[in-house]
Amino acid sequence: MVVNSGNLQVSSGKSSGALALDGVKCENGKNHKIQICDEPTKEEDSNSDVISDLTGHFGKWQLMWTFLLSLFQLPSTFHLFSFVFEGASKDFWCAAPDHLKSIPLAIWRNYTQPSGPCSIVDVNYHEISIENFTTILSDALNETLTTCKSFDYDMELIGKTVISEWQLVCNRASMVSVVEMCFLAGAAVGSVCSGWISDQFGRRTTLMSFATVQCCIGILLAFASSLPTFMVLRFISGVTSMAVLVVSFVLVVELVSGKYRTIIGILNLLPLSIAYMIIAGIAYGARDWRTIQLIGTTPCFLLLLLWFNIPESPRWLLARGRMEELKEIINRIAARNRITLPDNYEKLLISPPDVDATVSILDLFRGKFRRTTLLMTVIWFSLVLLYFGITLHMNNLGGNIYTNTIIAGAVEGIAILCSIIVVLKLGIRINLVIYMLVAGLACLMVNFVPDGNLWMIITLVMIGKCTIGATNAIIQTFTAYQYPTMLRNLGVGAGNFAAGVALIVVPYLWLMEHIQIYLPMTIMGGFGIVGAIALLLLHDRSPKTKKQQRATKSCIPEQNKKVASAFENSAYKHTES
Repeated sequence: MVVNSGNLQVSSGKSSGALALDGVKCENGKNHKIQICDEPTKEEDSNSDVISDLTGHFGKWQLMWTFLLSLFQLPSTFHLFSFVFEGASKDFWCAAPDHLKSIPLAIWRNYTQPSGPCSIVDVNYHEISIENFTTILSDALNETLTTCKSFDYDMELIGKTVISEWQLVCNRASMVSVVEMCFLAGAAVGSVCSGWISDQFGRRTTLMSFATVQCCIGILLAFASSLPTFMVLRFISGVTSMAVLVVSFVLVVELVSGKYRTIIGILNLLPLSIAYMIIAGIAYGARDWRTIQLIGTTPCFLLLLLWFNIPESPRWLLARGRMEELKEIINRIAARNRITLPDNYEKLLISPPDVDATVSILDLFRGKFRRTTLLMTVIWFSLVLLYFGITLHMNNLGGNIYTNTIIAGAVEGIAILCSIIVVLKLGIRINLVIYMLVAGLACLMVNFVPDGNLWMIITLVMIGKCTIGATNAIIQTFTAYQYPTMLRNLGVGAGNFAAGVALIVVPYLWLMEHIQIYLPMTIMGGFGIVGAIALLLLHDRSPKTKKQQRATKSCIPEQNKKVASAFENSAYKHTES
């Protein structure tokens, strides 16, 4: 649509994918006035822009690249969850001298470590033999205890881990949380920095650069020779992993439009649940944290082969006024999708007035986006606190760690697939509200389980896991809809920053079990309710379902349209539908 000197210029016709807007006469009493009406014949048409008018909402080209880009979720998810196995806790005890190794473990621990595995009876074990072990130690039970200098670990279920490598037990056990904190802090930094970088230099360059560093750091982690080195590398891994997650998602949703943006945005997270199961399989077979790291990282180098073929976001190119590159991509899409482009279609690619304009994190807190950003921060924090909080609590329920992880991945995958159907029927926001409420109430109801019935608690936790898993699959797509092209990466990044803060809080949240056993669940339930309220207060910009469109369809007189602010008419607003 182009408006010149107050006159509305419209054209009609639907041939060859040409851009067309219809002028519609609507009656208003006795007077007939030309009004601007949005009367889409399909749901997708209400979310069209010049790119989708030329190339279509979804086709073979979009299918191929959205699938390939979704594979970037696999290595990032591996780095995010590999520490579940690489840093898994296990049973340990004070190590016996070499000449006493043949003593049965139960006898050794019973006689030498009466106060636990961190201390041992202080005697000269070099003077003790297998024959007189029980006699001497029986007389020495009242002897003083000393701190253990070395430890042995139970290798039956879980093999060599970071904990056993650097003896992170007893007075060094708190270092496990610090090690994981390094990754999570890096994830928080990467979520915001990657958004700004990709807005300035493009989605493709940013994605492939971070993916390259991610692969290299993953290999270096497997050869870390000291704990400080491992921690530094984990921080960098956190930065790159979250950057790859954010940028690949934004690029995917900018390659499609209409209802397919919702579908593809949700399906983009399906590899996350698959990665859970793959990680469990690798860990079960390898039983050594360095081998796990190598096997999980090496395949990501295959993704780097896409560097020179992966497309740039056409909507980012249009927002930046890079028309030659944009026309090349449009031609490739049209050829692959067998679309005949109209003659001189280049005239429809109107350069934004401020193609050199830059954006910053401060733009998220200006104008109408201030309210959106603050509410989305609350929503993301609440969601991630619930999602990872419940996941950690399920691990505390007992059972086989490999089986639990595979089941969690399967449940997550089912939740993601089911959420697509429900979202298309009811809309995105109402589903998020319902899911957050159900997850929050499930956590709160744990306090009212009679006599701490374990099966009832497990049922409530599984309900919470299912609903919050579906929410996690939808939230990125929902967030992307709330911002225009040039702010989209920053908006999603700000949400992921809040998620990073929540990730840092989760390990310490469960320390509150010592105050009251269900206090962590109560806090998470409260944040679930808060997140649902924040969603209700949000001015939703996501597309409406067909039913919602029919209910709200109306003609807005041209003279009643408000003039948008200069901020809203800048380069990153120009390409939106």
